[in-house]
Amino acid sequence: MTIHLECWNLKPPEIPQRSRLFSLEPVAVGTPYAEGLSSYLHRLAQEHCLTSQKLVMGEIAPLILKNEDKSELLKKNVSHLLGNTDAKPAINGMREMTGQLVTVLEELTMRQDLRFLTLLSWKGMIYDKGLFRKYRAWCPCCLEEWKQENKTIYEPLLWSFKDVEFCLIHKQRLIEECPHCGSHLPVMARFSPAGFCSRCYGWLGQEIKGEEEIEEYRVKIQGISELIALTSQLGYKPIPIELTRKLQLILLVFEQAIGKDLLLLGDLGRIAESLKIASKTNQNQPYHLVKLIIPVCEKAKISVSQLFGSDFKELSKILFGNFGLELKL
Repeated sequence: MTIHLECWNLKPPEIPQRSRLFSLEPVAVGTPYAEGLSSYLHRLAQEHCLTSQKLVMGEIAPLILKNEDKSELLKKNVSHLLGNTDAKPAINGMREMTGQLVTVLEELTMRQDLRFLTLLSWKGMIYDKGLFRKYRAWCPCCLEEWKQENKTIYEPLLWSFKDVEFCLIHKQRLIEECPHCGSHLPVMARFSPAGFCSRCYGWLGQEIKGEEEIEEYRVKIQGISELIALTSQLGYKPIPIELTRKLQLILLVFEQAIGKDLLLLGDLGRIAESLKIASKTNQNQPYHLVKLIIPVCEKAKISVSQLFGSDFKELSKILFGNFGLELKL
């Protein structure tokens, strides 16, 4: 007679490490509509049934302001951590506090992709002063569409840029005032449910008929969109001197193109002069995204993605080919 004995494994099961905060997945990382850090903070607070202020001051601030008493921090608003009014919009940018917030948040959520909700990857490359709005802005059509389709309601990083005035999808101007109470809404508020006013809590989505003419804004918005989408796809940290070399290459191509055809002087002369000044004076300094990089890419017939994503040799071939020039470097 065969006796079957049940085998018991007495080894304790391996329990995966747990995160302090819910490991909430950010929305649309790697696309032009990647979520902004401020939006992520508000959604994370909602997941924990907390106000944004309680989450930030109760869980995040103590790990940054280590010398301050935690119970005292809970009594203070987010301005104590983020600084003055001007600093709050830049929470999605590349300032030192943004870096500290991301480091702590990634530690608390055990995620490694939260820096892509900001411009931290472009620190030293892109000039950030005046880049962001002082208040929230949104496309009411996007919000309403996401609600109707039962999608996650959030605010893309793209909407926080001051130069993004329209939604390219719905061809509507972004709204900056609550349609119910007329308030301008702060980027970081005590309680700010996604898609709702942080003052009167009215729904900000709306279906709007018709379209506005946006062609004159398209290049600028697409350039910013490409930069956001590229952030998580780069396999390296961009180096300012590499950008300077690429801009000097573009200047060389412009000068050769003008030398070959003087009729191009009217189209390329002005931007070439601006590029010459910037590439000489900036060197290891950040460049203006909207005032210089995007216009230069437009004139060079390349995308922002090609500028940052191509190596020097590949970019050279593209540029010389665009202007029908013989490649001589």
